[in-house]
Amino acid sequence: MATQLLPLDQIDLRVSERALILVWQNPASRRFTKVGQLDSLPENRFAFHYFPEIAEVEDFVPLDEFPSLSHAYVSDEVPAFFANRILSAERRGYSKYLTWLGIDQLDGSAIPFEFLARSGGGRATDTFHIVDLPVQGSTTFTSRFFISGIRYMPDATRVLGEIHDGSVLALELDEANQANPKAVLIDTLDGSKIGYVPDWLCHDIHALIKDGWSLTAVAERVNPDAPAHVRVLCRIDANRKATA
Repeated sequence: MATQLLPLDQIDLRVSERALILVWQNPASRRFTKVGQLDSLPENRFAFHYFPEIAEVEDFVPLDEFPSLSHAYVSDEVPAFFANRILSAERRGYSKYLTWLGIDQLDGSAIPFEFLARSGGGRATDTFHIVDLPVQGSTTFTSRFFISGIRYMPDATRVLGEIHDGSVLALELDEANQANPKAVLIDTLDGSKIGYVPDWLCHDIHALIKDGWSLTAVAERVNPDAPAHVRVLCRIDANRKATA
């Protein structure tokens, strides 16, 4: 795999066809920080770069695969750091896992990026997560994710039996949460708690709610028989309310 190290101003990310965010969880503080971005570029190229502010984040150490904080790494294959987090098609249960993620009908070339975006690419041996880049404009915001914390919700089995693909859900600020005052609960419309907006995204959603945006949440895919971390795929759409 050929990799080029290029100055950021030599990469035109406006042509990016798909983007993922690399999130790091500080093992001491448990805080999540967005550290960099992986882009799928035309002509089957891929580029990874760190966000400028990561240089100021305490305790963060650049990855061995990407030691430069100021350059982009451009390659003709998905970088190994990310590729190693994609489930092999030879693994038992591969087809079922794709179904849980809702990507079983995609073209084969699209599956690797979508797998990372929806599965999180987590590994037991490190503190990194890979997440979908929210699509945000001046008046719109869209993000897709699997609901967190379902295993900790009382009566989760009953609640999941009452929702289905396409169910409209409700968002509830949980500002009394001592672990994270910006936590956002996801409920059924009758108030039954399903779980939480993931920690890496909850600050953004909390800010949109506080700023008066209009938000809707939908269960795009419900997998009652799946592991808790891929049980409910949720999509949030937000619109900035027009000002008089």
